[in-house]
Amino acid sequence: MAYTFVTLFQKMNTIDRLTQYMQEAGEAGRREMSAAIGVSHVMIGRMVQRLTEEGVLKETGYAPSGGGRPEKRYRYNGAHACVLLFRMNEEDNRGTLELLDMQGRLLEQQSARFTHLHAEILDGWLDALTRRWQRKVRHMALCVPQAQVIHELMTHLKQERGLNVIPLNTAEALADKHPRTLTLLCRQGMPPQAAYRSAAELLPCNHLHMLPLPDRWETMDYSDHTLTEEMICRLLQSLTCVLSPDSVVLYCDYLTERLIPRIRYNLSAKLKGMEHMPRLHFRSISAEQLTQALRSAAAQMRYNEIWIRKSPFGK
Repeated sequence: MAYTFVTLFQKMNTIDRLTQYMQEAGEAGRREMSAAIGVSHVMIGRMVQRLTEEGVLKETGYAPSGGGRPEKRYRYNGAHACVLLFRMNEEDNRGTLELLDMQGRLLEQQSARFTHLHAEILDGWLDALTRRWQRKVRHMALCVPQAQVIHELMTHLKQERGLNVIPLNTAEALADKHPRTLTLLCRQGMPPQAAYRSAAELLPCNHLHMLPLPDRWETMDYSDHTLTEEMICRLLQSLTCVLSPDSVVLYCDYLTERLIPRIRYNLSAKLKGMEHMPRLHFRSISAEQLTQALRSAAAQMRYNEIWIRKSPFGK
């Protein structure tokens, strides 16, 4: 049976594309903007004027002249608005709400442990943060492992507070920039997360729990290398057979020098006969790097990219 991801995009208008380009580039002149967005210099001029008036862009001076009229340079102003990131750590049930500028820099945060997380708990935090900073909140990103909790939070925040809310899994934040690359994140005591970058879109791989794997990730004995190796290889085999990636990037906090070659050998045996074997890359990441990746991803997400997140592993 063939499986496919279904995605639906509401195309970004030119002003949003320019804003995203400047957010990623940091600084540019009008000629660079025109080439990147694919519109005329006249239209770029109008958009730059509008974004400058709104505080999204700031003039930084002139580029060195090559003999003609010097060109103005503009810098993206990450302080013109903010985004919210709420993430939940399943290990200690600690929820953290962060207020970030549009470049992912931390402005303020609130954190507490929860026995049961309910949407109303966040209301007091949201009121306090937005009242102190008085900036327009563009959207809120939720990084919460439980699907049911995400649904409850999204419904409450949209209906009661009018917030645009986007679910975000950690693998999406770490996703490799190269097309046809699968990013897989495995952490001790946590269910795995994955994201696949196709030729054009980044697609979250939800419902990994529906794969034909033992449901033992949270309680698995990670010192048992035979079990750990088999679990990771079965997961990689299933994802590879469904998605056929060119490369697989595995982030894992319990890999050892002994375990890595065993995983390579085991996976090559499981995928024997495949016409195209993916390249397998192993990477480590610290808690601080993971946090920064989430903040950066939350700031760069666009709510007007409407995702219909259909998993290849079930509804």
